[in-house]
Amino acid sequence: MMIFPRGVASVMIFTLLGAGACAPSGEPEVVAIRYIRAISSGDPDTAVMLLDTPRLAIRVEEEILVVESSGRESFLEDSIETLLWGLFRETRPVDFEYGATPAKIDGDSAEVTVTKTSLDGTTQTTAVHLRNTDRGWRVSGASLDRLVTFVVQRLTEKY
Repeated sequence: MMIFPRGVASVMIFTLLGAGACAPSGEPEVVAIRYIRAISSGDPDTAVMLLDTPRLAIRVEEEILVVESSGRESFLEDSIETLLWGLFRETRPVDFEYGATPAKIDGDSAEVTVTKTSLDGTTQTTAVHLRNTDRGWRVSGASLDRLVTFVVQRLTEKY
């Protein structure tokens, strides 16, 4: 398997299928809080499950070129999930209180502002972008930007 930065060679892009994990549905505010709680407490299983994996894989594939015909889709999705699982696992659990603003919903997209407050009163606010998929609300859009960059860097280094 070889991975090249986009532009090195041309290949047809195939739409990737999402991970088959059962996903929680619910209101976008609940999903946003669950995601921020998961990435803040070192819970990679929940964090990865709440991602819009198909959209993430498409965005990664826009940046790199995966050259191989058989098993390419499953390789890329497995690699993405494994890399992000490790990233989220590195987080040391800290106690926070979580709050969210009502979601700004526009069609199948939503934005929720989540505030986490530490025991000493320090607050951090994060805008969480979500997409309503057939598996419920998933973290998507601009919230995937850093994750796409992380995955592309790791895959490029490794291959």
